[in-house]
Amino acid sequence: MTEGQVENLRLRLSSRSLSDWDEAPWRSFRSAAVLVPILLTPRGAEVLFTVRSHDLKSHAGQISFPGGSVEEGESLEQAAIREAYEEVGLTVPEHALVGRLSPRPSPARYLATPVVAILPQPTVLQPDPREVHEVFTLSLAQLAATQPIVEDRTLEGHCIPIAHFHLEQRHIWGLTGTALHELLALLADESVPA
Repeated sequence: MTEGQVENLRLRLSSRSLSDWDEAPWRSFRSAAVLVPILLTPRGAEVLFTVRSHDLKSHAGQISFPGGSVEEGESLEQAAIREAYEEVGLTVPEHALVGRLSPRPSPARYLATPVVAILPQPTVLQPDPREVHEVFTLSLAQLAATQPIVEDRTLEGHCIPIAHFHLEQRHIWGLTGTALHELLALLADESVPA
């Protein structure tokens, strides 16, 4: 990504309106944040994902972004930065944060807000084996060229769109797939529903 593309994404994230987003049905859900890390590598921009440990109680073995519950006194951004460090050893300076995507409810009764960061590729990652089975990256260009399947699911009586990406023997879906779909649409300067 060029500096111009980074600033363009920052502008799109800060200037869009989430006025159509109705948070009322999810007020009883716990607040969570996930980090959507875009890494600038010699090969180009890549998105970092984790495969959750198979021993976890919820979403075991699924592809996700680093994230978890917001602790008392934390902002969404602080929680996303902390969780990325705890789960994979990724250090994210605050200036690398470019904005938030739409909050997403999950069947585990979390309302998770994706926080986008753009930063240089780290030299070393240290995944916590209690939470993370694997860390991998996929090219942003390859992801942008992949057409997701979007289906509607019902959660707590509300219709929720869920995006599924299938590439390189990977199935990225749920909150992760839907946040990725929104990010890619913003990068392509398209409009997607929150």
